Amino acid sequence: MTMTNSKYYHAHQIVGERCKGRLKCVRHCPTKALRIRDNKITFLQDLCIDCGNCINVCPEDAFVPVSDSLEDFKSFKYHVAMPCVVLYVQFGPDIHPLVINQALKNIGFDEIANVAKVCDEVGFALRHHLELHPEVRPLISSFCPATVRFIQVSYPNLVKYISPLDVPREIVARGLKYHYSKKLGIKIEEIGVTYITPCTAKIVSIKQPAEKERSWIDGAIPINDIYNRITPEIIKIQQEKTVNIKDNYDFGRAWGIVGHFSQNVGTEKALSVAGIDHVKLVLDDIENEKLHNIDFVEALACLHGCANGVFCVKDPYMARHNSILLQEKFGRPNPIDKQEVLENYNKGYYHSESPVLPRVTRVSPADIATSIKRMNKKERIYAKLPKKDCSLCGAPTCETFADDCARNEADITDCIFFSNKEAR
Repeated sequence: MTMTNSKYYHAHQIVGERCKGRLKCVRHCPTKALRIRDNKITFLQDLCIDCGNCINVCPEDAFVPVSDSLEDFKSFKYHVAMPCVVLYVQFGPDIHPLVINQALKNIGFDEIANVAKVCDEVGFALRHHLELHPEVRPLISSFCPATVRFIQVSYPNLVKYISPLDVPREIVARGLKYHYSKKLGIKIEEIGVTYITPCTAKIVSIKQPAEKERSWIDGAIPINDIYNRITPEIIKIQQEKTVNIKDNYDFGRAWGIVGHFSQNVGTEKALSVAGIDHVKLVLDDIENEKLHNIDFVEALACLHGCANGVFCVKDPYMARHNSILLQEKFGRPNPIDKQEVLENYNKGYYHSESPVLPRVTRVSPADIATSIKRMNKKERIYAKLPKKDCSLCGAPTCETFADDCARNEADITDCIFFSNKEAR
C-alpha cells in the first residue's frame, strides 16, 4: 500500500498493483482528484474529499479504507460506542435495537450512546436559527462531511452557507465525556468514544475536523466490521432472551435516510438532495443564484443518504424498508424540551467551535502574474486537444489534462490523439 505524505488526512490507501487502469474511478471522482501517471493510479490529496466514489466503483478494489479496530481502544478506562443510526437498519425488523446495543456491550463496550434525542434538538435549534437569520439563504446542512469538504474544495464561495450548528455526534460525544468523567471520577481523556460509521468521510471528520481543532470522538469503526462481530452475539441473545425490551425508546432510525432531517427542521422551503452528482447540480444553482424560495438544503453525498454508505451491509432500498418497519414497530419518539433547547442555543451549546473555511488547493488563486501565465498556457494547450474527455491520458477531462500540462505535471504527448497526430 502507498499513501503520499500530506497535510490532509484521508481514510483510504491505494494498492497500486491491483489497478488495471480501467479509469472508472478517474471518471467518477467529483473533484477530479484522481490521475493515472506511469500506469499507476494516484490522487491529489488537496482535492480528495473522501466521498467513497472510488471505493464503490473500482472493480479491482485498489482503494482500501483505513479505519480503527476495536483493539485500538483498549487503553481507555471507559469505552462508549456511538452507533450511526443506520447500523440498526442493517438487521431485520424483528431485531429490536436494544438487542443490538446489548451485543455491542458483549464485544467490549461499556455503554451505548443514543444520538436520536440530540438529532431532534439540533433540528429544532436549526429551525430557530433560520428564523433569527433570514439573511443567509439557503442554509446548507453540515451533517454530511463529504458535502462539507466538497464545498470547501469546489465551491469555496459557498462556505458561508454551511450551517453553523455542530453535528449531533460531536455534541453527544462532548456531553458523554463530561458526564462520565464526573460520574466515574476519571479524566476526560480516559473516556473513549467510538463512532460506528457508514462511510470514510466521517472517519476523516473525526481524524481531521473541518470546523474545530480536534474532534470529541476518539475514532471510528466501519459498520461492516461491527456487523460481523455482533451478529453471533445477536443470535445468542435472541436464543437466551436476556434483553429487557423498552417500548418507549427512541432510536432515531429515520435519521440515516434522506429527507428526514429536512422534515424535522419543519419548514416547507426545504430541499433534500442525495448523491454527489445531484448535490453538485444544487450547489451549481446556489452559486449561480438560480435556487429561489428555498431556506434550507439537506445535502448528502451518498445516494439515498447514510444508508448507502460504503461500509453498509444491506442495499439502501432494503435498509430504507427496514427503517420504515422498525419505526412502525418500535418507534415512540420522546418529546424534546423546546424551552431548554432555546436556552442551550442562546448559550452556544449547539454551535460549531469555528466556521468552516475554504480549503487551499491547487486551484486556489495564486499571485496574479502566475495565475494569468498558467491560465494562458492552459488555454493554448486546451485549444489543441480533441475535447473528447476519453481519460486515456490519465486525467478525467481534456480541461483538467490541459491544466496538468500547464503545471508541468503532464506532457501534451500523453494525449493519445495528439501523439498519434504527431506520429503521422
